[in-house]
Amino acid sequence: MKFTVNNLISINCRHITALALIALVGCATPEASSHNTAEQIQSAASLANAIQFHTNALPAEAAPAPDHLPLSVALESALRQSPELQIALSRVRAAQADARQSRLWPNPVLDIVLRVPEGGGRTMIETGLAAKLTQLLQRPRRISAADARLRAASASAVTAALEMMYQTQQTYFDAVAARQEVALLAQRAARLNELLKITEVRLEVGEGTQLDVVSLQAELATANLDLREANRRIQTAQFALAHLLGQPRGRTDWKLATPLYTQVALRGERGAIAHGLRVRPEIQAERWQLAALEDAQALARLTWLEGAAAGLDTERASDWSLGPSLTVPLPLFDNGQARHAQARAQAIAARHRLTQSTRQVVSEIREAHHAVGELISTTRQARTQLLPLHEQRVALARQIFEAGQEDVTRLRLAELDHLEAQLKSLRLQHQTARAVLRLDRATGGSTLEIENESN
Repeated sequence: MKFTVNNLISINCRHITALALIALVGCATPEASSHNTAEQIQSAASLANAIQFHTNALPAEAAPAPDHLPLSVALESALRQSPELQIALSRVRAAQADARQSRLWPNPVLDIVLRVPEGGGRTMIETGLAAKLTQLLQRPRRISAADARLRAASASAVTAALEMMYQTQQTYFDAVAARQEVALLAQRAARLNELLKITEVRLEVGEGTQLDVVSLQAELATANLDLREANRRIQTAQFALAHLLGQPRGRTDWKLATPLYTQVALRGERGAIAHGLRVRPEIQAERWQLAALEDAQALARLTWLEGAAAGLDTERASDWSLGPSLTVPLPLFDNGQARHAQARAQAIAARHRLTQSTRQVVSEIREAHHAVGELISTTRQARTQLLPLHEQRVALARQIFEAGQEDVTRLRLAELDHLEAQLKSLRLQHQTARAVLRLDRATGGSTLEIENESN
């Protein structure tokens, strides 16, 4: 038998030409449509520069935050130092690779068979060039499904960014409120201590009772416990904020320069719901997942063709012969109905998840919208009615004391009640800020216009 590489090249020149044509078509296929997730996150977070995807791990300890730490700086630091966001961006990269892969033509299979006659003679050569028929037929749907999964991954990355922003905002305001509460609780403990000393003096001169002293001692003990608990909340909030900033072992003595959100330009409930349904990335992700599963359902109709191939076969006995070839499985036992039913069930479940997500978003917006409206009104009432009345009471008690008509006891009691009113107002402000953040998150983030206190 005489068979050389030159023979093989000559034999398969037509096949190689066909292979080159297929490769040329594959190279001419356009890449996946650009879907810039980083720009979407930048827009959602109102950042000056986009979040970069890091191929290397983020440092365990990031650079220290500045002494003056407004909320906007904290948000940007948290986003840029978030491993969760980088993981979500990695999933987007994987989906982009899948989208590019879906656009590639399947590699053709070159088959070569050499047969030597039993009695000797010329070697018979059979060659074939085939491509998987199923992949060729399914290519448009596979591209569509991969693009849908890419958009779903992108929406999930935006969701991760919004969640990181929401956690950072909540933690930041928890620390702000805890610091202010500690200051008020420290003043209350100091006032109670002064009252206790006055009451002990009055008891010594026979103008008070032991009950008054014990009552104030109990109140002071309670105030000191409240102060310790508030200090613990400060540390918890500050440690959590340091962790979000990528500095779990870093400093916590920043100047938190952004005040609590207590005033917001509140749009109507119907408009807020419509906006949230339009922009919430969770709903967008569910919609794209549904689109991908519907494409998978359509692809499942051709699963019985798996293994099918079409191509060209040549054979040389005395002369060369060339003709098309087709390999098709016979659907005697498996016609693909089971896998199609499975894909259909998954698509149905995705439709129900979309309904579930839509209802959840509507409920979140309605609840947060109502809470913000009520808390803003209550907080304003505390600021414009409750606090001025207590300030007036303190001023009147001071006038009476300075005129010598009463001892200092009534003034200290008025000051204590004023501090209690300030604590109540602060806690209402904290609740309002958290409700505003919930509404902002429920409507898709960065949609509320924060107003000044004077408004």
